[in-house]
Amino acid sequence: MLKRFMAVLLLGVLLTTTLAGCTTKEPGSTGGQETSGTETGGSDKTFKVGVTIQSLENAYWAGVFGEVETLMKGKGWDYTILACNDNSATQIQQIENFVTNQVDLIMVHPSDPNAIEDYLKKAMDAGIKVMVWDDAMQNSTINWILDNTKLGYTIGTEAANFVNEHYSADNKAKIAIMNYPQTPILLERETGILAALEEIASGNYEVVAQQPALDAATALTNMETIMQANPDTKIVCSIGAGGDIGANEAFMTKTGGNIPADMGIFSADATQQQLEAIVAGQATRASVGFEGSNKKTAEAVVDLYERLMEGEAFPEQNIVRPLLVIDASNAEEYLADYK
Repeated sequence: MLKRFMAVLLLGVLLTTTLAGCTTKEPGSTGGQETSGTETGGSDKTFKVGVTIQSLENAYWAGVFGEVETLMKGKGWDYTILACNDNSATQIQQIENFVTNQVDLIMVHPSDPNAIEDYLKKAMDAGIKVMVWDDAMQNSTINWILDNTKLGYTIGTEAANFVNEHYSADNKAKIAIMNYPQTPILLERETGILAALEEIASGNYEVVAQQPALDAATALTNMETIMQANPDTKIVCSIGAGGDIGANEAFMTKTGGNIPADMGIFSADATQQQLEAIVAGQATRASVGFEGSNKKTAEAVVDLYERLMEGEAFPEQNIVRPLLVIDASNAEEYLADYK
């Protein structure tokens, strides 16, 4: 299992390296990886796009933006993809650089929404289109958002139904929550998870730990610590892919790969690795996705980029993404899109 987890880490490094592309800043200069490039091809119009996101260490973001980069290259756009490593000061600097470089579009996944509102206004005042991923910002052309409380509630519902199937008031499920309360939208997800558990499975469970985990390595370490203190912990609810993947590795190691029927992980993102775990009958039982795969998400994102830069006016500032529960009944269907 250790070898397999090292392979997971290597995959993450390879994905990050792929995104790092032509230019990688030294640590401390931007606080994250940078990808920039211009390719011939695509439409006759060459657009200039600047992207800044919280992190490329997370499996979800690395997978989606690997696909986004491929699509932008194919269109012949000039692009830069940056990670701010969840540092708002770094993200502000990145936004300012995009404005100075007169990009056509800035897409931002905010580290701290309140910290960047004024800087996004400066971008819009300079005639730059602004797309915000995950947060309903005021100074943006469009916000591509989730109802994160609803997303959390959907995760919690899947977990609660599983708890009711396998546990009772006399045999309570011990649940660990992989969260990230530092980010408001992820706190909303956690709130939704806890609300669903309490509403649907009240009396049949207890939450024994709540630990922050955006990436698989952190989740694995935290899960090992949780299981030392509470060895009967068999249920995990995670706000994202990292917590799911790390917890699954911990459970696989503990059980020697023989996952019992009453052990399960419920999460968001539905990355390829999560879907593979579901299909293989590992601890991951269900993950709430959005468009269906990294490729489909990337296609939706780049389509929005193009429509914005072509000047399309959207009737609503907030575009709410769909929610899609992927479990053993449909995981193979969506996994096929990753092949």
